[in-house]
Amino acid sequence: MLREETVRLLEKHSITLETQLDEQQLVDLGVIERLIESAEVNPGDTALDIGAGLGNITVSLAGSARRVYAVEKNPKFLPALRERTAGLGNVVIVHGDALYIGFPPFTKIASNLPYAICEPLNQRLLPLQFERASLIVPESYARTLTAYPDDQGYTKLTLVANAFFRIRHIEDIEPEVYLPPPRITTSILTLEPRGAEGRSEDILRRVILQADKKLKNALREALIGSSQTFDAPETKREANAVIGSMGIGHTILEKRVSRLSLTDLKKVSGCL
Repeated sequence: MLREETVRLLEKHSITLETQLDEQQLVDLGVIERLIESAEVNPGDTALDIGAGLGNITVSLAGSARRVYAVEKNPKFLPALRERTAGLGNVVIVHGDALYIGFPPFTKIASNLPYAICEPLNQRLLPLQFERASLIVPESYARTLTAYPDDQGYTKLTLVANAFFRIRHIEDIEPEVYLPPPRITTSILTLEPRGAEGRSEDILRRVILQADKKLKNALREALIGSSQTFDAPETKREANAVIGSMGIGHTILEKRVSRLSLTDLKKVSGCL
């Protein structure tokens, strides 16, 4: 039924789906229901569907949440998305790029993400206040986020994501549940924001959130900011003295935080 409705909308609005642009639509209601269930969406929630496309997930979300914001960048999907959600009073369509727009306050995310934005969206989510996200992502990306520190697939992305979220792999999804089928297997992941476990992690998290600053400046601000919760330097002079005693090295301290490698971040974490 969902597959037929998807085909109808595509034909009516003369939409061609381009798999190279991650435009495949999820047409298996069972997978959609498990996605929403894993996000633990309830009637009091405000939910985001990022990359809403034709609205297959949006419509199901509308039956579970108080309000749904359907975020869609590509204008070619908007007429069909508007038609699909016209009778749903709790759906708001947001036309914009999820990497740059300001999100309205929300509590949950349930989305089949465009694959190309998985990593940058993860960075966007780090400082946001929400309860849970359930995301369909490429299986390779899911393996990276759930890798253990001694795994070959453990990367800087793994370290950063796990410093902010509890991450669970829910299930793998076969290509046949999409229209058209993608060339890869995808997975459902859940991300649950968590607090810092101690002073060192609190400081590291504060550094990570200052991606555009040089490490030496980000560390100084992180140390001072952490003093509000933990025993840490409270002034620039004290913070600079601590940084000078850490033994990180001038070359790393002069790097932008966004340019730090996994080895660099591990060194900073160890010095903390």
